[in-house]
Amino acid sequence: MARPEADAASDIDTRIRHVILTSMARRSKRTYNLAEATVRRVRELSEQYGAAPTQDGVVDLAVERLYLELRERAEGEQWAAARNDSKFQAEIREIEHVFRDAETWPE
Repeated sequence: MARPEADAASDIDTRIRHVILTSMARRSKRTYNLAEATVRRVRELSEQYGAAPTQDGVVDLAVERLYLELRERAEGEQWAAARNDSKFQAEIREIEHVFRDAETWPE
């Protein structure tokens, strides 16, 4: 099947193109009411310190860093709670017993 060619009288190419879309971060426009100091710091972090190429990038980095910090803290609290959980400790002992000889260092 022949592909249609661009119309010579038009600057618009109407040929069918196969496009492979790569994963791109989806962006969403939001409006936040931030303190002036925060806005100033975001601008400085981008422009003066080069923390990210754009102010949006600075906010992305800051939110990701805070998210990871809080997630890590929550995970630490879960492990601390597991230390006192008798069912969890019994399961760990069982797993340790089953796999005690499964992995050894080569001699």
